[in-house]
Amino acid sequence: MFKYTLIIAAFLLSSCASEPLNFSKSAKGDYLKGKSLISSNKYARAVQFLEKFAAKYPYSEYATKAKILRLEAAYLDEQYVLSETLALRFMDTHPTHPQLAQVQYLLGMSYYQESSNAYHDQQFSNKARDTFVALNQKFPHNPNFNQAKQYIQELTDRLAKHELIVGKFYFDKKLYVAATNRFIQAKNTYPNSHQTDEILYYLVASYVALKQKDYAKEVLSILQKKPVQNQWRKQAEALM
Repeated sequence: MFKYTLIIAAFLLSSCASEPLNFSKSAKGDYLKGKSLISSNKYARAVQFLEKFAAKYPYSEYATKAKILRLEAAYLDEQYVLSETLALRFMDTHPTHPQLAQVQYLLGMSYYQESSNAYHDQQFSNKARDTFVALNQKFPHNPNFNQAKQYIQELTDRLAKHELIVGKFYFDKKLYVAATNRFIQAKNTYPNSHQTDEILYYLVASYVALKQKDYAKEVLSILQKKPVQNQWRKQAEALM
């Protein structure tokens, strides 16, 4: 029974995929059909339909709206490479469009969905963070401002943690110069991360290991602005 259920499901999916994309003679009607496909969670079909819409109605008053709709459908269908491409293309060709902030937000979200945790490559985390920062700077009143701000902090913490992980790897291998460089980079690039105190501690420890006490004291002075009970401050003071 289970086998036949799978066969039926596969047949239905195949039928949907091969179903012709029928258009009317109205750009408005077809644009609304594209919206209806998205509302019905038929995102892949909407992407296909709106791609053909662009070719059929290149000069329609709905052409630009359809581009944004296709971008949204691609994102919702988890076609993130496509949604990134569509967003970047739209931002390049329509730099003053009223919905540019929404397009830029979807670009940031596409990068975010492709990003990895702190133990892996941070290419997409960097791109997502940069996109959200640029969005909120250019459009401080955009409706996604607070959500983008939360993502900025999350990504800042993740990127700082990545630098910390790499720096600690060098530190544990007693490669103190390489460790110091990573901790300095993390300190300067992500000063508002939740990993800052730990980064400062390891920077102090690296300078102590390199017998550069003056630099160690300078960094320690930053930690000493923290509460006395701060664990990283206490550990750093114990090194001196």
